[in-house]
Amino acid sequence: MTDRYTELLIDVDVEMMFHCGKIESFRISNIPCTWVWYESSRDAAEYWAALDHISENYVFDWFTVKSWSGSPIKKGEH
Repeated sequence: MTDRYTELLIDVDVEMMFHCGKIESFRISNIPCTWVWYESSRDAAEYWAALDHISENYVFDWFTVKSWSGSPIKKGEH
């Protein structure tokens, strides 16, 4: 069986509190995501890709994802 998937780029609006107590809101763009169709919904794949990226690349006390959007990558674009 051939896996059916879509490569996406995710943009995320985040509010984050750093260990120093400073709270910032900002956008993180171009987070890569592979949505495997039979494993989960597209929303779930995008959300988990965003959470994984944030937890692997930022040091924070807490954060919340305010919104996110994803766009398929066209072949040869990335």
